[in-house]
Amino acid sequence: MKKVILLDVDGVLVMPGGYRAALHATLNYFASLMGAPHFDFHEEKIAELEKRGIFSEWDMVPVLLGAAWNDILAKAGNENLPSDLKSAAIEIGRRMNGYVTKDLVIPEFEILPNVYPTESALQHGCFPHLPEALRRNLLHDSRNVHFSQTTRLFQHFSLGSRVFSETYNLPVEVETESFLQTHDTSNLTDETLAKLLQPHVHLASITARPSAPPKDVTTSHIGYAPEAEAALELVGLADIPLIGYGRLEYYEKQHGVAAASLLKPSPVQSLAAVAAAFTGAEWSSIQAAAEWQATGRLNSIFSSLPREFELIVVEDTMGGIRSAIKAGEILREMGWNVTTRALGITSGAISKAEAFRKANVPFFDSLASAIDSLDALK
Repeated sequence: MKKVILLDVDGVLVMPGGYRAALHATLNYFASLMGAPHFDFHEEKIAELEKRGIFSEWDMVPVLLGAAWNDILAKAGNENLPSDLKSAAIEIGRRMNGYVTKDLVIPEFEILPNVYPTESALQHGCFPHLPEALRRNLLHDSRNVHFSQTTRLFQHFSLGSRVFSETYNLPVEVETESFLQTHDTSNLTDETLAKLLQPHVHLASITARPSAPPKDVTTSHIGYAPEAEAALELVGLADIPLIGYGRLEYYEKQHGVAAASLLKPSPVQSLAAVAAAFTGAEWSSIQAAAEWQATGRLNSIFSSLPREFELIVVEDTMGGIRSAIKAGEILREMGWNVTTRALGITSGAISKAEAFRKANVPFFDSLASAIDSLDALK
């Protein structure tokens, strides 16, 4: 039987050391402005955010910084704080008087449909000790490097100063190397790669990583960071279809549909990846999957898919798993004989194992062991 395998990038194909390093570098940039010791957010605290559905460092950085500042300002007062983040950091540092943040509590808040987590936190009134203008500048529009100071700095560290300036046509604010180049490592062994590259296996990647627009469109790449492409090149899968954030952002700009509504856990991203895995046509597949969201119908590109296949998703969080499972349900409702199988990757994280166990998803410490569990690939 033909198989489609949807592969997440961070935590599955690569060990995302670059993003983690960029996260800490961005937070510590603000700590340095405050004249404070480095913020010490352990991996389990970050995994806790992922467990709650906060998967992107673009959301993690503002949420973690907001928690730290809220803790300080609860004791130091927030009168006359500037709304600019860098200026606020300097002023908050002046008010700390030796106070050191310890085990910070991230407030519970519902992640609203089709809204990024930082926007949800803003709408739920999180971090009430931050003045309203400062809270908005911290939490609003976290995908916009022109607005969000935290995302703009994070992208410096992720891409490196030179590539940042080339990608966004913006001046350099921090001189730095690319942490993606220096800290990311491949999780894909030669043996596992050979198992995936079999004729009856059709691969595609689903990721929230920034990416270029679809391969099969001609457009300017200004504003699109090719971070997902860099990861696929690192692991030797540069030629497989990719449904990354930049692809969905391109659709948003063409059709006015929010990329957040297409991104996992939405089934749209997985539906597009399934179609692209068989056809290689990324742009047509994205348009067809988005059309399903608007109309409840699957258009002609899906008619070229085999009527029977197995859909396998390999993820390190539940967002992509929910996306793929729902995509399988939609295909079955439309007459396809599709079986769906989810494999979780924990990389040893206890919180990830707990999330998979709660959802009754088989999980593995490594990508190699997950692929080894698939008898048909041996």
